[in-house]
Amino acid sequence: MLGFALNIAATRGRRRAAPSWRGPTRDLIARMDPPPSIERTAQIDRLIGALIDADIWGRLDTLLLLAAHGPKVALLNWTGRRDAAIGGGAPLFVTDRGYWCDGLDDWIDTALVPVAGTQFQRNAAMIGAWTRKDARNPAAPIGTITGSSLLINPRNVSNTSTGRLNGSTLVAGGTVDTGYGFTAIDRSSSSRLRQIINGRVAGTTNSAASATPASATVGMGLTNDIYAEGQFCAFVAGGTLSDAQHQTLAAAIATYMRDVGVAPLPAVVSRTLALAQAIALPDGSAPITTGSGMAVSGVTRDLAGRWYLGNGRAARTTLLFTRLKPDLSAIDEEFDLTRLGLSGDFAGSVQGMTCDRTTGRIWFLLKQTGSSGDKTFLASFDPAGGALSGTPVQVLPGDNGIAYDSRRDGFWIVRESNELVLYDRQGRPRTGAIELPANSDHAFVVESAQGDYAVGDLLVTFGANGASGSLLRLRTGDYGGPNQVSIEVLTGADSVEGVHIHGNSLWIGNDGATNSGNPARNRLLSYTP
Repeated sequence: MLGFALNIAATRGRRRAAPSWRGPTRDLIARMDPPPSIERTAQIDRLIGALIDADIWGRLDTLLLLAAHGPKVALLNWTGRRDAAIGGGAPLFVTDRGYWCDGLDDWIDTALVPVAGTQFQRNAAMIGAWTRKDARNPAAPIGTITGSSLLINPRNVSNTSTGRLNGSTLVAGGTVDTGYGFTAIDRSSSSRLRQIINGRVAGTTNSAASATPASATVGMGLTNDIYAEGQFCAFVAGGTLSDAQHQTLAAAIATYMRDVGVAPLPAVVSRTLALAQAIALPDGSAPITTGSGMAVSGVTRDLAGRWYLGNGRAARTTLLFTRLKPDLSAIDEEFDLTRLGLSGDFAGSVQGMTCDRTTGRIWFLLKQTGSSGDKTFLASFDPAGGALSGTPVQVLPGDNGIAYDSRRDGFWIVRESNELVLYDRQGRPRTGAIELPANSDHAFVVESAQGDYAVGDLLVTFGANGASGSLLRLRTGDYGGPNQVSIEVLTGADSVEGVHIHGNSLWIGNDGATNSGNPARNRLLSYTP
């Protein structure tokens, strides 16, 4: 013998012990379709365990983690009570981020009806949500779909976080610079309300008289009959919690969000672009003044490479737009009312032009002035036939810039009210309004990557005449809808009227002659993005 014994059993591979999940975790994952991974199950169990250990779990009626691995799973109520559902429209699900509602007709039905709550009571109730939108909300994005006795607005138009719970009194959490994160409202008595932001009590009122809980369901994306845009990652409701329990609740949800990859939207970065080239526009038949160049209020190119410039003059004329040769050396053709077969009542101004590269058609917004009053129309032009395609469709009078988006098969419209809306080909809105900077004007969707610009990025020009204009870049990414990511200051562009990308250059229409620029000349300016 060699003096030692060989333990055969000890040399065999040991089986890995099966994870020991909490009972509510096992119940939940049994309902999930598709089932979660082991890693995701561990993340779920950590969250549930933290709530059980802090005596929070039994106080909840509803817990939705919309930042989930599948769209059906995202609507499951973790407590086992009634699940959530799509309330209306077609909210966009983004894996591990949540549902984005468009502000037009999308909303999530949380299935919580306050008056029917078990833990949620008139004088002992709590409601909270994790939202990813950091911008301001014109209307509260979370609350009862009718009535206003329950609502959460993480960041309103005054940059304040506010809420209301079982009553008419608002509790405010003070000034905020983002709407991202977890916001909760807690009523612990017939008069006391707390506003909690990311686990911290940010506001309290002791004079908030309570009312009978609402009989309308609580929605995300729809409150008091008003739709709101945003991405929703989590929702919770139940009985009142202590300050310490709110800290635990927020921390546990934050850990889950970090584990699945939910993070704040990128901060807006700024840079300045130097002018690379300036090309003076020819006069054509209707210059602003002789030698100052034709008007320009919208820039695009057709599939043959020819340029189109909208004739946005202060004094309305019959000339609507001009086509230039691909090298910008000369005018190719002018298109007036007669050429396009329109009546004299359509004399006006073309504001915004874009090319639908799937069909080759040029689309534009025509601001009409005539005996019937001011109106705006969405119209399309067929370059091959040199004629309009169909009858112009009336849209809202304040519609100004336009950009075709092939991924959404629609048009992003910039309104004079500094809002962005997606339209279909019939001129019908497909999203609610998204806030833009003051003096926003024209738009362009990036179709091929250029410099810092990614495919699908949306570019919007803005700025007052007489100062360097700017370019706002919005990106959908994992948010679901356009979100601001950068601002570029355009040196020398003191009267921006149109934006386009061609080759490696960013092209800007600048109507200095129309708006007293320096120089007082209408030009195309190019920049390297």
